[in-house]
Amino acid sequence: MPPPRLRRLLGLGHQARSTGGGPTNTEQYFSAESNSWKSPDDILSILMIIGGDIVQRAVAQLAGSGPWHFAPVAFSFGWLAYSVSALTSAVGDGRLLPPPDIAAYVVNARTGYVRENASWVVCRLMRDHEKRTFKGGSLTVAFYRTRRGVRAGVPARDWVYWSGVLVILAQLAIALIPGALHGNWIVLIVTAGGTALALTASGLPQWREEKYAAREVDEVKGREVVCVTRGNGSTFAMVIISDRTGLRFEDLAGGRDKRRPFTAFMSAVLCLLWIVLLLTVEGLQGDAWYLLAIGGLGMVQNVVAAGAQRSAEALGFYFEPTTKDDIFKEAKVMQTLKRVEEKEPGVGLSMLPIFFPGDLRPDEQAYWDAKKLEKAARETAGKRTPPAQTLPKDPEKVPRTADSPESDLKTSSTVSFKPEVRPETTPPLSQRRMPRTRREDTGATLVDHARP
Repeated sequence: MPPPRLRRLLGLGHQARSTGGGPTNTEQYFSAESNSWKSPDDILSILMIIGGDIVQRAVAQLAGSGPWHFAPVAFSFGWLAYSVSALTSAVGDGRLLPPPDIAAYVVNARTGYVRENASWVVCRLMRDHEKRTFKGGSLTVAFYRTRRGVRAGVPARDWVYWSGVLVILAQLAIALIPGALHGNWIVLIVTAGGTALALTASGLPQWREEKYAAREVDEVKGREVVCVTRGNGSTFAMVIISDRTGLRFEDLAGGRDKRRPFTAFMSAVLCLLWIVLLLTVEGLQGDAWYLLAIGGLGMVQNVVAAGAQRSAEALGFYFEPTTKDDIFKEAKVMQTLKRVEEKEPGVGLSMLPIFFPGDLRPDEQAYWDAKKLEKAARETAGKRTPPAQTLPKDPEKVPRTADSPESDLKTSSTVSFKPEVRPETTPPLSQRRMPRTRREDTGATLVDHARP
């Protein structure tokens, strides 16, 4: 059966043909359009299936912000389309996060290993800081040091987070109006149900686990220096120094698999419930403008959350405040790499093959060869240096070793001594005493001349 709007248009066309048509029947067409604008019931079901990719990025921005996996992503028209795509991903590759928006590379400054970034949150960190820090010119390199005393991987709540909370409350307030005026509580039921489903889908534990799938830097001797850049031809690079705190960016760039069977099960249940909600919206009669306003407000919140520029703290990374001495920009890329190499040894060497994959000039080659020799010398000296041993301050608690004097050991009540027992030695044959034996045939006695 065609929808009500199509039925009205078909009925009006049949009436116009039966009466011969004419100017007198045009008022009926305008009357049908007037009724459609008064209550746009048919358009709601169409809007429910658009904007799924926007919803996915909005959830990725806000996932993990709360202690109870609460991500304030408002109910909008794109949730039904997203639920279908989420079910496909959960059954297939098992991922919830979208692919990175931009192509980037993570380079280890110590080993020079280059890893193609597969983390969505690392690419957003790169994108937002590039907009904020880029100074123009050939290449800008900014240094960031992780801050101690805070736990990485727990995003701070910024204006994007609180705007989502306010939009959800505003949607519920709008949904109360038709119920209070006309007794039509279907709008409130649809809004509350859609909000509950949206918060459930965005609060799955896999969102946070997949977003920050990385080991923490060792608090005792761990130190990681990585460079994040878009590659050859880019005009910005960020150097992140994690000194005994923070997450390992090489692990993040790998995009580790954190799939859960529970996620696939919940995705199937949520997809089924979204279809039930769509059928409920299709049967709505009257007051459709309220639901259209609620969905439109949620769509605006999703778009803002998906593309907003956020700070490092809101993305789950905590850095020390940067100064002008942490930002390097020269007229030539080679000059910038030389300056950052003097700032942090190994950084310029690790980025040199990316920005200069070909042959270098003789003076440039000589400079970087000298830096390679210095790096090799540092690594060799670090391997030869024995680990420092911390001795107790109290000399009485110093453990005794084999080199300690025997007089010191004798003062200890826990040490007992035994007399040394020397093993018996066999004298040479010439020094042995032969026993006297009497021969039976002559009665003579053998004399040992070696006997004294």
